[in-house]
Amino acid sequence: MSDRPKIGRDGDFYTSSNIGTIMGDMLAVYIQRRANERGWDPSTITIVEWGAGTGRLASQIHQRLRLDRFEGYQHAVIEMSPYHQRVSRQLMESEHISVLWWDEETFRQEAAQRRIFFIANELLDAFPVERVRHRDGRYEQCFVTWDAEKEQFMPRWMTAASEVIDWLERHHVELSDNQIFDAGMAMSIWLSNVLHQAQEAEFVFIDYGDDTNELTAAHRMEGTLMCYHRHQAHDNPWIHIGEQDMTSMVDFEICQRVAKQANAWITGYSTQKAFLLEQGLLNELQNHCSLDPFSPESRRNRAIRQLLLSDQMSERFHVLLLSRAT
Repeated sequence: MSDRPKIGRDGDFYTSSNIGTIMGDMLAVYIQRRANERGWDPSTITIVEWGAGTGRLASQIHQRLRLDRFEGYQHAVIEMSPYHQRVSRQLMESEHISVLWWDEETFRQEAAQRRIFFIANELLDAFPVERVRHRDGRYEQCFVTWDAEKEQFMPRWMTAASEVIDWLERHHVELSDNQIFDAGMAMSIWLSNVLHQAQEAEFVFIDYGDDTNELTAAHRMEGTLMCYHRHQAHDNPWIHIGEQDMTSMVDFEICQRVAKQANAWITGYSTQKAFLLEQGLLNELQNHCSLDPFSPESRRNRAIRQLLLSDQMSERFHVLLLSRAT
């Protein structure tokens, strides 16, 4: 929420939308295909991006849909950060893209009355988590205290609240002794609310994470909470207060359980790499004879390679596709 860049070269981390326009292109292809499968005319659709950040992804989707002559839809953006609101508004205005600026209450009012394509790219991992550990046969929860002598925040492990224990049991989370788990309680509540509010909708959630067994495996004794400050990763949330990105891996097994409870269909779950290939990513490669590594064709092909191969980003990230119908 701070008034400074958080995404990109001058920020703390990158997202897929920073790698060319490929992610936006493939989401636009998916929107068109799924709209056709459901028999939805573009003029009846509202694309909603929650957590739009700088607006790059929204712009990329719009540009590809315009190129493919998919016209008449509306595009709504929900972004809580005043800084990102300002940046994304400037981008949309400069590219003459008409956008509806919604907040949570507007979504609640509009969701039941519209056909919605809901996109959340690296949003689920941004919700706060409850750090929980199993110790000596009981669950403890990490609280925050102020150390006046050291003049800094410090962790304090105390008996876990009953609602935290109930949540762990409800989602079948079992921990080894002294193992830490980052419980996405706030995320699961938000996800349930959003799914219940929409009546006719397609949902796309893109994030890095895995299933419960992987996130509670023996090599995950310290949980998955990570901090990013100026592109440096570490696991200390007690420094750079208010100046670093804090995140943890998304438990997609819990997400799917929440979806089923909200009467949403799971229409797809795969790695980001598999999703991109399914949308025809390789068809986006361009033949060219230019020796210029900075030519548009070279840059686009390089972006495709980076999304598929570099740092295994597209294998660590997963895509969850959900559907709601009246």
